Amino acid sequence: MTQPHEISALKKFVRATNFLATSQIYLKQNVLHKRPLAHGDIKPRLLGHWGTCPGINFVYANVNRLIVKHKRPFLYLVGPGHGFPAVQANLFIEGSLSHFYPETIPYNETGIEDICKKFSAAYGYPSHANPEAPGQILEGGELGYSLSVGFGAVLDNPDLIATVLVGDGEAETGPLAASWYANRLINPATCGAVLPIVHINGYKISGPTRMGRMSHEELDLEFRGLGYHPIIVDDQQDEDVYVQMTNAMDLAYDMINDIQTRARSGEDVCKPRWPVILMRTAKGWTGVSEDNGKKLEGNCESHQVIVNKCASDKKHLEALDNWLASYGFADLYKINDQGVLEFDAEIASLIPPKELTIGRQRLSYGGEVVRALSNPDLTKLAYGPEVPRGHRGYSMNKMGEWMREAFKLNRDQRNLRIFSPDETYSNQLQAVFEETDRAWQWPIESWDQDMARDGRVLELLSENLLFGMMHGYTVTGRHGMFPTYEAFSQVVSSMADQYCKYVYASQGVHFRKPLPSCNVVLSSLLERQDHNGYSHQNPSFLGAMLEKHPEIISAYLPADANSTLVYTERAYADRDKLNIIVAGKKELPQWLTLDEARRQAKDGLMIWDFASDEDPDVVLAGCGDYATQECMASLVLIRELLPRVRVRFVSVSELNSNGLGSRKFQQKPWMMDEVFTKDKGVVFNYHGYPNTIKKLVFDYKGSHRFRIKGYEEEGSTTTPFDMGVRNGTSRYHLVIDMAYKLFQQGVIDETQHVAITTDMLQRLVDHKNYIKANGVDPIHIENWVWTR
Repeated sequence: MTQPHEISALKKFVRATNFLATSQIYLKQNVLHKRPLAHGDIKPRLLGHWGTCPGINFVYANVNRLIVKHKRPFLYLVGPGHGFPAVQANLFIEGSLSHFYPETIPYNETGIEDICKKFSAAYGYPSHANPEAPGQILEGGELGYSLSVGFGAVLDNPDLIATVLVGDGEAETGPLAASWYANRLINPATCGAVLPIVHINGYKISGPTRMGRMSHEELDLEFRGLGYHPIIVDDQQDEDVYVQMTNAMDLAYDMINDIQTRARSGEDVCKPRWPVILMRTAKGWTGVSEDNGKKLEGNCESHQVIVNKCASDKKHLEALDNWLASYGFADLYKINDQGVLEFDAEIASLIPPKELTIGRQRLSYGGEVVRALSNPDLTKLAYGPEVPRGHRGYSMNKMGEWMREAFKLNRDQRNLRIFSPDETYSNQLQAVFEETDRAWQWPIESWDQDMARDGRVLELLSENLLFGMMHGYTVTGRHGMFPTYEAFSQVVSSMADQYCKYVYASQGVHFRKPLPSCNVVLSSLLERQDHNGYSHQNPSFLGAMLEKHPEIISAYLPADANSTLVYTERAYADRDKLNIIVAGKKELPQWLTLDEARRQAKDGLMIWDFASDEDPDVVLAGCGDYATQECMASLVLIRELLPRVRVRFVSVSELNSNGLGSRKFQQKPWMMDEVFTKDKGVVFNYHGYPNTIKKLVFDYKGSHRFRIKGYEEEGSTTTPFDMGVRNGTSRYHLVIDMAYKLFQQGVIDETQHVAITTDMLQRLVDHKNYIKANGVDPIHIENWVWTR
């Protein structure tokens, strides 16, 4: 039963935070409202979103009450966009800002002046949650990711409760809508719990929300259908909304505790109904109710800055003055003899112990708690030196074996998971099921395979949900892999961008240490999407990510299985990175020994001596496993046709942070000359879009010598080899391009050039006729074998 003094404390706490949120949005001076406002007190640019702030403050206070009462760790994730003034107000009152920024935000009136003056000011504090703010694990610049990140954070953190405030506008996004299904994956015996609170304030930026126009019955039915136990709080009911909310929070906590207690005592808690609080409060609650006959409070008009002409309009200034005065902030604190701020005793009763405050929750600082993985022994997994060069093998299978061994070695640490959008088997990672299973908390039928309550592989057919969960898992200090079909990785491109922004912004923050890498594995590559056709051919994710900070993004395109093992090991050792490993799941030639693969990984590219001639006439380069196979086949062809021509082959396996495109090569162009020669033509066969490589070599003075081949957005349902033919990346096209470079340089004459080009074009015609007649590639293509 909620006690009257608790309600009184909550109301005072919310009054204080509402005042501080409002002051941050509007005031550049007189921020404590010690005198009536003047036009000169108002900021020249009014930015921020008032409408969501009261709800954020209301929930924050109620979370604090549970922390104080139960002494249990909580995270608080705020989904509604641009409500940061509310978050920052609470971080100030609980002391987290002063703890991490004692010089600039001391716990006194000067500290309040700092957060008010700098909010949404140049080089100040942004209007959304950010890693510069204590306790935040989500870059809040885009809606829809809060719930999935919260679910990822509680995995393998059994004591943690992540309270996630979901805006009713945010709830309309695709990523958020899919996130409700994560309840199928959370094991109450070994994981923490997410407490979602949907803030139904009824409006988005300029219109009503879907949930805002639903009845209580409709809301109840929807969330029961999703598998939750809905608890409704409504400020239009007779009972005080503060009493309703404390009762709802207590009930939710008791439900969570009951589910976890039963599961941890050995009961198989199948299909647990986790609580969700559906909270109806007015948008812009406690602000200005109307302006010039226009409804503000409880309407979309309160979404951003209301009464926004305070710097020049007398009525607006009066409205703001009365608004701030209504909170009676001066009655809620005092300054002691040491100049330190002391809040009212009731407010102080809701400030948790320092180590349990939201802003100092240690799990929100993943770099502090991360434990390095124990790595498998690659010598036991790799193709050994006894395997002849060109022997065919599988890259993704070897990655699966690496993950299997990693799960085994790190079994006790419980700090490794796979987040797979229903494609673990399809992507040839099935070796992991020799050690673990797919997590599933709902009914498991006798005929289901590789499913268990405590599996380490999370599968649901939603890229958005699983990428968000991996985000939450890695930023709280654990290690994850996100394998997906290459064509559909673009679904999470914006999410990956937000992750990178979070990491980049974190690097300049003194209290954040490097995080485990976010590892994306692209399989089902475009070159072998021959049966699915054009819809499944899309390497855009690579290009999009390589536009980002080169220190954060690494794209690994190993040419074979041993290289894949080396880069998998490196990816998990990396910190503050988003790694992309591009590896095919079909049988392909194996080129490098383990030692050679390790040697190449040091620079991200390497001249393959076994395939190259001294003092070359032309340089051939390959990036990507299928692209490399075609390069090697073209080498065999051109040496048969032009035995005196000398060719160098360069394998490029890394783009951006260490390999091609890295600052190392940009700042030392002589290294590019050493690899690609100073004056010879270069034919570069790339897995993705040619423009990606063109941008990386643009600043190199020898870039005019490059002929870059890649995916030209040509595809259909066809044969595997014909995919390369359609995009000009086949062995025949590479021979044509090398011959042209040799002719340009005077190495071969026009007669030779024309003869070779004619020969290759005829082979392309013959190939097309053959596959149309037979439906498969010719045997000499399908069973091609490397010879030197």
